[in-house]
Amino acid sequence: LKISNGRFIRKERSDSLYGKIYIPMFGILDFESGIINDSLSGDIIDSTKIVGTITGVKARPDSKIDYGNLMNDIVDTTRKYIFDPQMLQTRKWKKFKKKMSLVFDKATDDIEIFFGFNILNRKLPFSHYNLFLFPQEPDLKTDNKTHNVYLEEKGTNTVYLNIKSFGGTAGEMDSIFNLVFSKHYENMIVDLRNNSGGGINSAIPFGQYLTTKPLDAGVFLTNKWFREHSDKPDRETYLKIPVSRAKTTEGFIDELKNNNARRLVIQPGNKSFRGNIYVLTSHKTASTCEPIVYALKKYGIATIVGEKTAGAMLSATTVQVKGKYYIFLPIADFYTFDGIRIDQHGVEPDIKVKSQKALDYVLENLIK
Repeated sequence: LKISNGRFIRKERSDSLYGKIYIPMFGILDFESGIINDSLSGDIIDSTKIVGTITGVKARPDSKIDYGNLMNDIVDTTRKYIFDPQMLQTRKWKKFKKKMSLVFDKATDDIEIFFGFNILNRKLPFSHYNLFLFPQEPDLKTDNKTHNVYLEEKGTNTVYLNIKSFGGTAGEMDSIFNLVFSKHYENMIVDLRNNSGGGINSAIPFGQYLTTKPLDAGVFLTNKWFREHSDKPDRETYLKIPVSRAKTTEGFIDELKNNNARRLVIQPGNKSFRGNIYVLTSHKTASTCEPIVYALKKYGIATIVGEKTAGAMLSATTVQVKGKYYIFLPIADFYTFDGIRIDQHGVEPDIKVKSQKALDYVLENLIK
């Protein structure tokens, strides 16, 4: 566990530990914790929002856990579900596996393997690969309570949508766009700078509100595809791949688990925004966001302003390894409608500016 720029404060009955912490897919966040009677309880904070917690007890010198064959179990599970088994033949994977074997051999507790895994994975040739520990089977259904989209007016003719995540519901996106359509704005600014992804529950409705014609987002290829093919489909084969009928992330994952490939085409909704659209991006704009950004750019629907996106675009799900140990791993690769692989590459903006200046740039230079 590496905490930078932190401080350790000792008091009579309790200690405090706080500073910056790096979490893969989230970036550098704040960490605040208290230590009482050798027990630690802390929060991982993004701005002012708690996004995770860490609890634990001080390890004794002789309390090393025997993880046995856990690393081998993780490798076997990965091999079974990963989109392309050839990824496990790459030099980067073999290096990761070797280093993780050392971590498992020397670790004294779960927190060491958790952070070891989720830091070393950054150099893998694919994204969406994390180790999690859950005391019971996690509930991965869409969160119906958290607000993910915020609306703000920027003058009388411009609406600003800050979409923190596509982890919300279709209903939330519908309610936001009902407000948008009630005011007849000429310009829309969509902020995806801090959006690390989510699911299709809200992403598909979002796309439907922006297009007047079918939007071919791309194709997802599973290990069933790569058992029979060594590369992406050619154009003729691409057009023969069935289009997904799923309306939820859970339904879409089920389709991928049972098929070799599925295309994702966003149909236009009953209403669509007809004004100017500007999308703000950063290196944190990831996963579900990236096919949307690419399609909006390529189809000329929106002007993309900011930084290149994260290059972390695969379809992934959580699988139990054994007991409390789970891995989040990619079960499908993704290619755009014109054959571009976004994972490890990202999407370039139309106009490059520092992400923190993107909103001001649009307001001062693009909106009349």
